[in-house]
Amino acid sequence: MKLPLFRFMLLCFLLNALLADAQPFFQRNDSIPVKIDANYVANPWAGGLNFVQVSNIDLDQDGIKDLFIFDRTGNKVRTFINKGTANTVDFKYDPDYESKFPILHDWALLVDYNCDGKEDIFSYSDLGGGFKVYKNTSTIANGLQFTLVTPLQFSIYNPPNGSLINLYISSVDIPALTDVDGDGDLDIVTFAITGTFIEYHQNQSMELYGTCDSLKFEMKNRCWGYAAESPLSNVFTLHDTCFGNVPNPELTQYNNGEVRGAERHSGACELCLDLDGDTDKDIVVGGIAYNNLTKLTNGGTIHSANMIATDVAFPSNDTNTAVVDLTIFPCAYYADVNDDGVKDLIVSPNAPNASENFNSLVYYKNAGTNSAPIFQYQQSNLLQDNMIEVGEGAYPVFFDYDNDGLKDLFIGDFGYFSTTGFKHKIAQFKNTGTATLPKFELITRDYAGLSSLGISNMVPAFGDMDGDGDADMMIGAYDGKLHYFENIAPAGATADFVLSVPNFTNANHKVIDVGDFATPQIFDVDNDGKNDLVIGARNGKIAYYHHIGSATGLPLLDSVTHFFGSVKVNQYGYVTGYSYPFMFKQAGVTKLLAGSENGYLRLYDNIDGNLGGAFTLVDSTFENIYEGTHTSPTGADINTDGYMDLVIGNYAGGVSYYKGVASLSVVEKNNLVQWDVNLFPNPANNSVIIKISNDNNSTYTLDLYSIVGQLISSQKIINGSKLITENLSSGVYVCKIAERNPDGTAKAGGVFKKIIVNH
Repeated sequence: MKLPLFRFMLLCFLLNALLADAQPFFQRNDSIPVKIDANYVANPWAGGLNFVQVSNIDLDQDGIKDLFIFDRTGNKVRTFINKGTANTVDFKYDPDYESKFPILHDWALLVDYNCDGKEDIFSYSDLGGGFKVYKNTSTIANGLQFTLVTPLQFSIYNPPNGSLINLYISSVDIPALTDVDGDGDLDIVTFAITGTFIEYHQNQSMELYGTCDSLKFEMKNRCWGYAAESPLSNVFTLHDTCFGNVPNPELTQYNNGEVRGAERHSGACELCLDLDGDTDKDIVVGGIAYNNLTKLTNGGTIHSANMIATDVAFPSNDTNTAVVDLTIFPCAYYADVNDDGVKDLIVSPNAPNASENFNSLVYYKNAGTNSAPIFQYQQSNLLQDNMIEVGEGAYPVFFDYDNDGLKDLFIGDFGYFSTTGFKHKIAQFKNTGTATLPKFELITRDYAGLSSLGISNMVPAFGDMDGDGDADMMIGAYDGKLHYFENIAPAGATADFVLSVPNFTNANHKVIDVGDFATPQIFDVDNDGKNDLVIGARNGKIAYYHHIGSATGLPLLDSVTHFFGSVKVNQYGYVTGYSYPFMFKQAGVTKLLAGSENGYLRLYDNIDGNLGGAFTLVDSTFENIYEGTHTSPTGADINTDGYMDLVIGNYAGGVSYYKGVASLSVVEKNNLVQWDVNLFPNPANNSVIIKISNDNNSTYTLDLYSIVGQLISSQKIINGSKLITENLSSGVYVCKIAERNPDGTAKAGGVFKKIIVNH
């Protein structure tokens, strides 16, 4: 039956009215070129990387392994498509696949456990004390999909008659997921919960079922390889034994007269791989308090591990290359990053806020084979060298510093890690494009040498504070205070800032102090022609300081409130929120977009004429934008198309670009299709089944939009496909389903359906 024309027109009218009302509207975009160190980089707006875990996976179902990056900074997934250039690191950042992954936290590794050639997800459990597993159920027709297999994996710790207990892996550990015994199923090697011994959990899938598609574990040895790490250092004792091993462990124990009780275990990561081509698995271990990786050589067999040598300078002694030397807790990953079919070694710290953040992806090319690797050091900033990256924390703001009519980009930061402390700087990117086609070039990472001032966590803001017609600079600091820099340049000249008032004071000559992490914006809040100050803070609130002085001269600011608009961006139960305010005008109406610790942006209105009241929270997860924690939005119409654009910083030290566009038009020509769609259950929790009536075995495209019109995802579907909703925020969404032509393009017409997600 045809979709009734009146019903369709009414739906389009309601949707268009809703979307038009919901301006501003943004689409993530990477079209603006950025030059760094004389080269235009491939993924400038990818958002930065800090403390990551690396895995291969085919994201786009083209048969080529792409790259999955999980960053412990904000538990952020970032996805990179392999462009297929052999023997070359050539990835394009594509965030469209990130929403296809379930909510992951602490650690996440992708490994194929059921031998179907598709990498599955292993990640720290929401229940704690172990890990959860998702099966990769992707198809060419349905695209990337995952199905929860278990929320918490168990193992038999005292076989053969012991009870099932959660297979413990802590939130700070990284386990080794590998086939230890060569039988085709996936085993697990990890440190014990109470000691410095390494446990081997053997997968019984092949033994029980003759296939590798199950996860049935039992403890095979509490002292795998009989190497024990010292409780006071990362030195291993070989041929050691442990108290209370399982009956008949895989290797006959060495009896050297020493029996060790349980020791403490505070954090480690393991990578099992065959380093010498003898088929058994050696192990590479990183420790939470150390800067190196330790290799343990397995002199046994696949059925009887026996570590016979250690090397604390891995991999330098193996292949005469650079030793791994990260400040603290380096972890190793095995993934092909140069498209040569051989897995390479990637090393990154597993200690947020305590180790390298600017050069934190160390890449060793494998010049050998997967079973006999030859690792050769290549670089310490894999992928990071192709994106805007300012270490830890990124606070962007637009400012035309050279008065050429083009908005330039400045990015403050929490700092670049060094062993002597964080180095706090402001990066300067000049807009070298045109009024309609912007492009940026990094001029310096330390604008005006401001790092020499010793200001921690520098957050810049620009605006005319003294009424002389040029923009001055205010820098917010870690200690909650502000520093005022006057622009002394002649009219129309390039900005020249001098520190005029450190620890800026209010009208009562008291130092302005918002507690911690001052994030200022200069903005005329009350439309009186004089710029005021709004300041975010660690407590999640926003302070408002009104300019009560004359239009010229040193600004005189009066504290109005430290709880402006009753805005508090904290997550429920949190005492911190790390607010970052960005106030702007939309058609002459003041609105507020606030970044937060949890990463989501909050949109507020009802501000004009209500400066002493509570603002209205329009959206607590604005357009479902999530770029990581500690987000910091800024906006300007940088391509003069009449729409404000957004750049959003995050704590991983990168930024993302969202182009401002008109409200999405959902009106399609000739929409009288011959089929209809039913989505159920609706409201939905984890997934929605798509049932298409009068289907002729066609394929379709499903585009999912937020209620404000942002395209969230697009996927190929068939009748009966599922739309995964478990990682969507609760709320209302719009689905557009269109039939596909044989060449993959969408036919004219489409059906729109509203779904409600309620977790």
